[in-house]
Amino acid sequence: MPLSNLLRTAAGTCRYCHRKAGIITRDHPECGRNYNTGWHRMVNLAAQASTSRNFDENALRTALTDIARNSYGDGATVERALEEGWRLGVQQAAADGTITREEESSLRDFRDRLAMPNNTADHRAATQLDHASRARLVPQAKDAALTARDGDGKLNRLSQAMREAGLGREEQRQLVREAWETAVDSTLYQRLLTLDEEEALQRYISHFGLTPAELNRRGLYRDLTNNKILRGISEGRLPPKQKIEFIVPFNLMKSETLVWIMRDVDYLETVTRRESQGTSHGLSVRVARGVYYRPGTYRSRAVEWEETVHADTGLLGFTTKHIYFAGQRKKFRVRYDKIVAFTPYNDGFELMKDTQTAKPQAFRTGDGWFAYNMAVNLAQM
Repeated sequence: MPLSNLLRTAAGTCRYCHRKAGIITRDHPECGRNYNTGWHRMVNLAAQASTSRNFDENALRTALTDIARNSYGDGATVERALEEGWRLGVQQAAADGTITREEESSLRDFRDRLAMPNNTADHRAATQLDHASRARLVPQAKDAALTARDGDGKLNRLSQAMREAGLGREEQRQLVREAWETAVDSTLYQRLLTLDEEEALQRYISHFGLTPAELNRRGLYRDLTNNKILRGISEGRLPPKQKIEFIVPFNLMKSETLVWIMRDVDYLETVTRRESQGTSHGLSVRVARGVYYRPGTYRSRAVEWEETVHADTGLLGFTTKHIYFAGQRKKFRVRYDKIVAFTPYNDGFELMKDTQTAKPQAFRTGDGWFAYNMAVNLAQM
């Protein structure tokens, strides 16, 4: 190959202006700067349009095409700038931690009108947009679940907001279920639900067709049912008589009524353990040549500690005057007015009687919230 042809091949052309470039440098530096400046302008313009309520698609494309033409871009550059601008718009909207309803609507409208391809980068931005939508909708759903005032209106607006957010049927069902659980759990952690809140939660269930089975994954539907019992007791009303299909071994007083009974309850006692610990040492003392006397000493001290042990398993009963327990080895009752303190646990509760020698007595029921509140409210009746 002639030397002149080899030099022409090595020189190449600038990928921006398509004119001949140098042997070493492939692109013209000024062409690269011009392209980058134009690209950033295009992306920022598209990002601004993506969060505008009513953007003009034709005007946007015309503006992007003009910038591309003056900075060595083409039609493909315009499409890439639209995609990158939408992703940047999502990031900018979420920068403060919350994407407003207006921003979300504009971003989804921008994406749908321009029919953007579903590539990996767009999928990440869409996921970010969906997460922001859920973060905004969950508080709205929680409010709709608990508020009695304008309840139907709030439920209808929530349904519309979820449709506008582009959530599928299963996504909507998951969101409303989780919001219901959050509403019940966060309220019962602080206090009992009011009658208005109970009715609002039931209205919410009916509106979205939720079932007790799917709402009871964490036992919260059961807690809602138990809340009615506890609320009635706190207001001075005893619940309907519990259906019991076994013999109750408690010897009730004539002046008291059995309110509730639990089976397979573990009774835990606090016992004191004692152990003697000591040391032995001695010193050989010379009495005469070849004769030694070794006085030995032993000092000991009693070490005590308390330990909670499983004492028995049996029936735990709540009456209007006492807490009863009946197991194989332990049977007793405790008057409410002899209890100085109750301590709640996740799976049970503990009581302390008002005597000098009293030690904590604990009951593991499996449902600490209900058992603890049952005892406390009956003690206050």
